[in-house]
Amino acid sequence: MSCWNFAEAIYQLAQSDWGDKPALIHADNGISFRELAARAEGIADYLMDLDLPAGSHVGHYMRNSNAYMETFVGAALAGHSHVNVNFRYTGEELTDLCNGLDIRVLVYDSEFADIVATIKPQLTETVAFVEVNGDAVFGAGAASNDFAAALSDLQKRQPENFERRTSSDDLILIATGGTTGLPKGTQWRHEDMFRKTQTATGNALKMLLGIEEHPATMEEHIANVNRLPGGMPFLSLSPLMHGAAFITALMMMGQGNSVVTLPGKRFDADITLDAIKRHGVGCLVLVGDAFAMPLTEALERRADEDTISSLLMLVSSGAAMSDASKSVFLKHKPDLFMLDTLGSSEAIGYGISTPEAGVFSPLPTTRVLDEDLRDVVPGSDTIGMIYSGGFSPIGYYKEPEKSAETFLDIDGVRFVKTGDRCTLRDDGMIVLLGRDSTVINTGGEKVYTVEVETVLVQHPSISDALVVGIPHERFGKQVVAVVEGPALSDANLDVAGIQAHCREHLADYKVPKLVFAIDDLQRAPNGKPDYPFVTDYALAQAAAN
Repeated sequence: MSCWNFAEAIYQLAQSDWGDKPALIHADNGISFRELAARAEGIADYLMDLDLPAGSHVGHYMRNSNAYMETFVGAALAGHSHVNVNFRYTGEELTDLCNGLDIRVLVYDSEFADIVATIKPQLTETVAFVEVNGDAVFGAGAASNDFAAALSDLQKRQPENFERRTSSDDLILIATGGTTGLPKGTQWRHEDMFRKTQTATGNALKMLLGIEEHPATMEEHIANVNRLPGGMPFLSLSPLMHGAAFITALMMMGQGNSVVTLPGKRFDADITLDAIKRHGVGCLVLVGDAFAMPLTEALERRADEDTISSLLMLVSSGAAMSDASKSVFLKHKPDLFMLDTLGSSEAIGYGISTPEAGVFSPLPTTRVLDEDLRDVVPGSDTIGMIYSGGFSPIGYYKEPEKSAETFLDIDGVRFVKTGDRCTLRDDGMIVLLGRDSTVINTGGEKVYTVEVETVLVQHPSISDALVVGIPHERFGKQVVAVVEGPALSDANLDVAGIQAHCREHLADYKVPKLVFAIDDLQRAPNGKPDYPFVTDYALAQAAAN
């Protein structure tokens, strides 16, 4: 039986004629597939020496770097499972994630050393800590001598001494928030994710190579890649710790493409344009206008530099780009293929954008169902829920009830309940209405209101609070809190103090950017919040201030 495993694909590409092509490029540090495989063997060897149970969880508490993907490949070669860790998490959030998802090995950038040292006593399952310098390549400036030594020792061994432990059934965990903000571990089998993502490149392979079906074996897949004219460098402007960026990076590397990552802690449009031009980036993934707006401004300012001539495809995942941003990209690259995608950690790509804002074309495996799980009739006024079919996760880690709510058997076929509400036009196109939950999407980050509200009411001056998202030109939505308390008013509201209190418990992007006081939140008698009322109030206050 063929092994459909991303690390296996990368390893076999390294041993093929493709081996000398670039695999990872961070700033000006580039390594080939062959070099990546050798370095990943060292990481795998280190992990094997820990004598961990098969399939142990390896957490990545890291910014973008070559080290991130090297660690993933090494852990997968050892038969262990990747878990993304949001590098904005601190204290309680980080502890809860590590313990809740049973992270056995935590790999972290040196800048987070103090945070990790603080939470170590609270971690119940973590048995090994690996500190690396994210901006350096492993073995050349890595902060952990033991880890660097493990790599160095392996390079002295004969390759046949290393035995891979890859399997199609090995898991990749994508940590994703829930309705209370607590992370759930979405469990993908390597083969399921491999086959799901290959459908996204199926048309390209058909056009280039005449391939009609998914290859029968990994060896056939490797042979197909070697028939391609060359790799297409991929750059994601989102952190790899986000599911969309990481999954796309795996898809691209599994097809023999290089993954380009940028240095620094904040997005810089000029550095991005420099990297696209220098590395000949062909595919760019971003999150809506939070990235597109500053990028198009830089494009206009540097119009005579021809910075995006290599770019073939631009994908926005997690938030749609505005027509204004798209028009600027097309002005500078008229043949650029652009699309917005509907997807999640649980359901990869179940709709792609059309020229009309908010209208998406469903994939063949996508269904829109009503409350009775019957197909919504196109052209009707029925508001339905989007369900994604095809290859899907096996469920959430140690969350059987939540798994049962999300992963459903409908007419004998497994579907993912996406949470997206929509209507269907006469032509079968999806008109997206929004998520069923109260999630706020701000610059591609998910903020769940209940989690923020729970922290707000712990502040001594606040007796009740509701959190909503209101429009923001760049980030799509911004987090706004409306609070009440004894004798509390805008005149005596200590906004800075409330925000400082929130930062003690929450990642920065969850902290309300605006805070307004109100005499009465007007909850229903049963305590149910009136979010439309609070949203209108927040909009009015924001406009008046």
